[in-house]
Amino acid sequence: MTKIEKIRIEIQTLKKLPTLSHSAMKILNLTENESTHLDELVKIIENDPPILSKVLGVANILYLGYGYKITTVKDALFKIGFNTLRNIAFGISIFSLFKSSGQKEITYRKLFKHSIATGVISKFISENILDYNDETAFTCGMLHDIGLFALHYLNYEAYVKIENLVLQGKTIAEAENEVIDLDHSIIGKWLSEWWGLPEEIGEVILYHHENPATLDNKYRKNIALVHLSNFISERIGFGIFDGFQESNFYEYGIYSIFTLPEINELINYIKNDLPFEEINII
Repeated sequence: MTKIEKIRIEIQTLKKLPTLSHSAMKILNLTENESTHLDELVKIIENDPPILSKVLGVANILYLGYGYKITTVKDALFKIGFNTLRNIAFGISIFSLFKSSGQKEITYRKLFKHSIATGVISKFISENILDYNDETAFTCGMLHDIGLFALHYLNYEAYVKIENLVLQGKTIAEAENEVIDLDHSIIGKWLSEWWGLPEEIGEVILYHHENPATLDNKYRKNIALVHLSNFISERIGFGIFDGFQESNFYEYGIYSIFTLPEINELINYIKNDLPFEEINII
């Protein structure tokens, strides 16, 4: 049975799946025809205060290193461009679907910060080290764990059991399969299809824990980029769970695809160049 076939069977155990918000749908449907949609994008963001504050926060994490502070949506549009702003707003609007309160908000915040860090790192590596500047790098990195957000939202008890197993030494995949008999990559892939997200995002979500060197996939570069960025975000302190726990990292597979500095040198370079402390105040 393929992963996709397994999705269709096992996802039936999950109920009350959220649909995309009105804001998210409008942002998703904006095309790359910037001249037509600039004002509309600004209006969508400005009319949704929770999205607005977080969009500006993420924009500043990405671009504070260039020496300026972004304070308005129009300022962001001018300085970072339509596509990047749209991608940030879309990711933030999706996270808002799963917003939690009380005790659940603590674990939600860890997921949120890990996801922002992974997206930022993906974009940074793409632009500044690999120099191929894929417009989807940030979105793929930001949404790679959307299946965990869904699990957290739908079945918090199972999420906590998974966390406890991970803290006892199991990998996330082992813990998930023990508790719910599938993993968050599969849930996330199904959600991406449910929402009609671009195929590339769904493929990265599904395969981001796999060894990219073994994949025959046209999106292998972005899968490898997010796999690497996920690992780095954990190493610099933005793990999903309390305690030091890292995902499997297929270093040889990554370095067979990309020419990069040695991993510890790369991590130090990223830590020194990006204002990660800003993530804590979004």
